[in-house]
Amino acid sequence: MKNKMRKCFIAIAIFSYCLVGHVAERGITEDKIFVGQVSDLSGATAFWGVPYTNGGRVRIDEVNAAGGIHGRKIEFIVEDGQYQVPISIKAANKLLNRDKVFVMYGNIGTPANNANMPRQFRMGVPNLFPMSAAATMYEPLHPMKFSYFVSYGDQISGAVRYFSKKLGIKKVCMQTQATDYGYESELGYERAVEALGLESVYLGRHKVTETDFVGTVTRLRNSACEALFIGTLITDTIQLYTTAREAGWDKPIVGNIVPLHPLISAAADGGMEGLYSAGTDVMTDLTDETDEGKWRREWHEKYRERFGSEANIQGQIGYVTADLMIRAMEAAGRDLTVQKMLTELEKIKDYEHPFDGPTLSFGPEKHWGSDALTLSQVIDGTWTVVEKNLPY
Repeated sequence: MKNKMRKCFIAIAIFSYCLVGHVAERGITEDKIFVGQVSDLSGATAFWGVPYTNGGRVRIDEVNAAGGIHGRKIEFIVEDGQYQVPISIKAANKLLNRDKVFVMYGNIGTPANNANMPRQFRMGVPNLFPMSAAATMYEPLHPMKFSYFVSYGDQISGAVRYFSKKLGIKKVCMQTQATDYGYESELGYERAVEALGLESVYLGRHKVTETDFVGTVTRLRNSACEALFIGTLITDTIQLYTTAREAGWDKPIVGNIVPLHPLISAAADGGMEGLYSAGTDVMTDLTDETDEGKWRREWHEKYRERFGSEANIQGQIGYVTADLMIRAMEAAGRDLTVQKMLTELEKIKDYEHPFDGPTLSFGPEKHWGSDALTLSQVIDGTWTVVEKNLPY
């Protein structure tokens, strides 16, 4: 029954896509392709938004400097949504209605993407590689939705499975934000707990602005929990982790890809030692002096010279996702349309990640790229790979 419903939805989605086919060439002129992005340049997730936008801009500048895509240069128009839904909706309205972009690329935030996608699709504008690992970025299957990530839920689910098998733990717990992002992480945790027959001894939720986790840690200590899984951002990750360690609670604490950031590993004067992250990517050595590391080293120097900052993992992902979009546009030919570009995206197989990240593949029924997880841990103030190819 579920398969029939899924096939029915796909058929309806494709039919809807055909209905908007007459506007497929919007955002294209003789010499330009207009690409829009609602990023976070000044809000709560600017630590992800700014480098992701910068990384994408580096790749777009490269292709423009080489003459563009079949004679057309990409006009990359970025708006600051500040990780706030009303502002992001307003920014998307501007990109869709005034700038009439051909495609939305790298929009940040689960709630904002969920709010904007229906309107985009009615206007024939795809949503490519949003800066969100929510499952709704590629599920249910839709012709115009493509994601880079394994979902937040699957990241947490994979982490629970790994630690259950590795350490033989039976009692687990979770602390997460009371947001769409936190809820998705929570669903992955619950799926794994049920599938593995584990006991969830504590589940806590907190506001995005929460900074006091003394009560949370007290409940953890009293729960007999053997490993804590978290759906947090930056500040709450640091506050929760350091509070737990200062209280002497020494069980594994594991997040998804979101905490995989230099701000986390370098925080609290070494107080983040031991924190785990299960996500799609790794913190690549961009200063590698070997011949193998030459391209990454030169790329990093170019990025740093351009933006005056280090090219962290978010910048690397931005570069890769822009490259995926550009490859599909180039393969679609001079007679570029939305349908042709999306068809070419589905043909990308075994894309080799230039920063040692996951191999990426797409298909007609697979609109997310990654197929495995990597477990990293803060060791000596640096995110270090512990295990690759975790199943989820």
